[in-house]
Amino acid sequence: MKTPENEQDCRGLLSVWTAGDNASRFVRRLCCLAALLAAAAVAALPIDQQVASFFDVEPERLPIHDLVTLAEVFAHGFGVGLILVTAYVLDAPRRRRLPRVVAGVVSVGLTVDVLKLAVGRIRPRSLTIGQGWDSFVGWFATFRPELRQGLPARDCQSFPSGHAALATALAIGLTWLYPQGRWLFATFAVLAAAQRLETSAHYVSDTLAGAAIACVVCAACFGRTSIGQRFDRWERTDRD
Repeated sequence: MKTPENEQDCRGLLSVWTAGDNASRFVRRLCCLAALLAAAAVAALPIDQQVASFFDVEPERLPIHDLVTLAEVFAHGFGVGLILVTAYVLDAPRRRRLPRVVAGVVSVGLTVDVLKLAVGRIRPRSLTIGQGWDSFVGWFATFRPELRQGLPARDCQSFPSGHAALATALAIGLTWLYPQGRWLFATFAVLAAAQRLETSAHYVSDTLAGAAIACVVCAACFGRTSIGQRFDRWERTDRD
């Protein structure tokens, strides 16, 4: 005989199983996207200089200047923080899910910062286009002035793109919260990455690699890993 208690238990188990299946699909898509982006980053290395040459003009002359400039908000630390605060204030039912999104964004930012310190690459704006120099100058160039060719440490931290990584991480987190807006969030992330190209701050491969790293790191937060399972328990507490 079916009782209200049994029916409620069945619905609870069904919601848990459904959530688990959705999370698995979400993470599988992230992993596939990460692989595609990483392959694209490698393929883009031979054309990095040519693309950088195309953007080696006054940014105001480009027709996409105003659009991509506005899109930087989606990739800047303060902008990302304001967007997440807005979601917290306006969407009370999903507040308990926000810590996972914040953890993903922060983890991506820290990972990219470490890689920037480890991999020395001269930014396009500091490298004379067309001279054929290898933009990769060596490991830990930030701490080794002899590798920086007289440039400030910041100008040798092109790889990977932190803005592209943060924008991708935010797009992933918002897509997880609001699946119906996934194409809008993806568009914002692409525009934010384009802003880094337009300002000659990064190469194409830098932005693609940053996005790939964001997908990998976020997969750990949104998947069935130990970190993801802790967030699962935290989020279920609100429903129990």
